[in-house]
Amino acid sequence: MIRDLGQPVSALHIGEDASIIAGGWDGALKKWDHEGTLLWGTQCEDRIECILVDGELVVVTSGLHITCVIDGEIQWSHALEGSADLLTTFNDQIIATSSVYDIEHGDFMESGIWNFTREGELLNVNRMDERPWFIASEADLIVGLGRPKCGVLIGNEYHNLATESPVTCGVSGRERTLFGHADGTVSSLDGAKVSKEETSIDSVLCSESGFVIALENGTLVARSPDSTELWKAPGSQITTQVSGFNELHWCGRWQITTGVVEVRGSDGKLITSASTSRPRVSTSSELRIGIGFDDGQILVWEKELFERRSSEKSSSTDGRKSALAAKLRSLRE
Repeated sequence: MIRDLGQPVSALHIGEDASIIAGGWDGALKKWDHEGTLLWGTQCEDRIECILVDGELVVVTSGLHITCVIDGEIQWSHALEGSADLLTTFNDQIIATSSVYDIEHGDFMESGIWNFTREGELLNVNRMDERPWFIASEADLIVGLGRPKCGVLIGNEYHNLATESPVTCGVSGRERTLFGHADGTVSSLDGAKVSKEETSIDSVLCSESGFVIALENGTLVARSPDSTELWKAPGSQITTQVSGFNELHWCGRWQITTGVVEVRGSDGKLITSASTSRPRVSTSSELRIGIGFDDGQILVWEKELFERRSSEKSSSTDGRKSALAAKLRSLRE
């Protein structure tokens, strides 16, 4: 299935009911049902950074604002201090982060963690010098921090991590929380060093086989739960990565003038790839993979369709790869 947002896609969500919500660089927000029928659309203040779905609420960070939408109607919206960034829920509250960037110094100078009720009432703001680069809701609220302090907030308590390097990203899933750092370290919530990579960590995701790291230099590194390297795949800049059905790994890359989508098996071997517009964001559910592109299109792959295409008779492995690549291309046209 392919749908068009009408502007570069900056955020993407697939619901438990297989519905799709997409946000754009110019503030468009649209929802389609599992069959691809448009349910509603609305216009938010600015580029949508993050989408949070909590029951009937669709909450987004949009430019300087946090905005709540129900059935396509904006219920409430509040301006934060600086860019509105990340979202999660905790103790039936909506948590948002914000950051102020100092152009003169080329760094973030002040950030905030904002607590709202579901009705939009502001309960509290925790201001700090460090920008939150990762936030998750577990037994406590977990916040991975950048300069100057770095480390992590667990609830209201600060903790050191395995390195003094700033947190650049994080992931919480499959019973573990991991942080990526600017110096190439991957650390765990308990402060242990999980691995040390050759360059800064852009993103990390949990998979059935362990975890996959996207490095600043374009290399993918897959490791087992005990950090043993499973496979490595160098390449151009990684713009997004996601794991999904059948232990497949999907990766978007940018090659100066063209985008590429790569699909790998659990062993890291390339199943197929195709040239695309620049891949911006990706997400997954049990049965679907979604990727949003710079040209405004949203490509959704369903497990059943992918399995059928993968099992088609072919004279060779290369032929099968070509058939899958052709299907990827056909969905872009």
